[in-house]
Amino acid sequence: MAGLSALLRQGEPQSRRITKGGEHSNLVFSEFHRILWCGFHKERRSISGALLLHPYIEPFASTCVFIIKHHIMKPRYISMIASGICAIAAGAADTHTLADIGHRLAATACYSDTASYEVLLPNLAEPVSYSLLLESTPADGDTLASCRYFIDWRLPAPGGASEGFLTYFDGTHYRQRDRRLQEYHFSRTPEVFAPGGDASRGVQQQAQFADLLPQAIGRRFLSMASDSSYLYKVSADTLVGGERSTVVEGIRRISGFDCAEYVYILDNATLLPRRIELENNPGQLGEQAITIVYGTPEDKPFVIDESYVTSRKPAEFENYRESTFTIESLPGRPMPRIVSKTVSGDRYLHERGQSLAAPTVFVFIDATVGSSPAIIEAVRSAVDAVPARTDVVWAFLNHRNEEIESVITQRTGEELLVGARGAARECGVGNVTPVLVFASADGTVSDFIVGNNRNVASLVIEKATIAAMK
Repeated sequence: MAGLSALLRQGEPQSRRITKGGEHSNLVFSEFHRILWCGFHKERRSISGALLLHPYIEPFASTCVFIIKHHIMKPRYISMIASGICAIAAGAADTHTLADIGHRLAATACYSDTASYEVLLPNLAEPVSYSLLLESTPADGDTLASCRYFIDWRLPAPGGASEGFLTYFDGTHYRQRDRRLQEYHFSRTPEVFAPGGDASRGVQQQAQFADLLPQAIGRRFLSMASDSSYLYKVSADTLVGGERSTVVEGIRRISGFDCAEYVYILDNATLLPRRIELENNPGQLGEQAITIVYGTPEDKPFVIDESYVTSRKPAEFENYRESTFTIESLPGRPMPRIVSKTVSGDRYLHERGQSLAAPTVFVFIDATVGSSPAIIEAVRSAVDAVPARTDVVWAFLNHRNEEIESVITQRTGEELLVGARGAARECGVGNVTPVLVFASADGTVSDFIVGNNRNVASLVIEKATIAAMK
């Protein structure tokens, strides 16, 4: 926080002592003193006029005029009088509570700004620095997020810059990094947007940089205002770097330990963020210092929706999209990325578009469903009847090995995946299981089956044979 402390002190004298021509950190004190000192030899009427017209002193004009009329304006009284007015001004100026600021920020309308995001870790010689574009619009009535947003980021590196974007609107979340574009839809997988019913833990709110948006900061301030672990001070209308600002600074103390320090510098008029400095685990081995410096917000209207996002990133949607929301659109496209733990504790990984050792049937299945043993037997008998080699990946949605091993024993040419809900989501698998996805050896999806039916064995023979021919 040393750099920020210097910034907070910028333009202020090292001493609080009032001297001729000097300044004070409190604007009212400084200006009142300057007017009185410079007008020491002037008539009281002209001094009164100057005070009445001054923007910082005007709210306290009647008090100023009373003092001037009833006191002898000798130098030794100036600091005493200024101190009195300063106390009155400080009480009136600090009118924003943290909750007031939180409500103002949460209600931010269209917002567009740039920012630099710098992270410094003890084991790194140089900080990691991102360049950001932050855009957000209101999300009235949306219980999943405080706003719609579009965030574009770039991370320079010696081997070439890494780039990506994140966006949320109307129950849809996209996140893209380098050559991978993921998508999530509340209508298909509501659990990822509100795990355990808590939207604050959802993919849309936990997305990197989403907490830097004004609406998200507003929600955080409202939460901090009602959380006794946050100890904070709000300083309204103070000078930081020569600009009038509102500053929120403090610590978070849990069980007697200071686990975080924070300083938010906001524009005094709009309360939009100008600079944030955070220190997590200060003084500990895992200490992390984060500095965010915002640019100048643009005042422009826009609407964040599907067409807006795809128009901003057409190449990414065309080349890197892994899930297309519905499984019906998979045939003819590369098999999505599948990554999951196996029952043996190993890691199974199939990258999007990667070739396979043989034509493969990916079976997304729940071991606790009563019909699962019959499905397993039907698929195995059908695969055995296919002339060409055909592998099977059993992608169980269950997280417990014992549930899986109670219905199946692994055999040659098979993989048993545990907790494969993420892989199912990538393929557009919904709430209906089993789902069978057929992929040829070149990694292209040829067909699929959704749900259980009496003809599953004959369908597997037919579709696996077609996959083997491609």
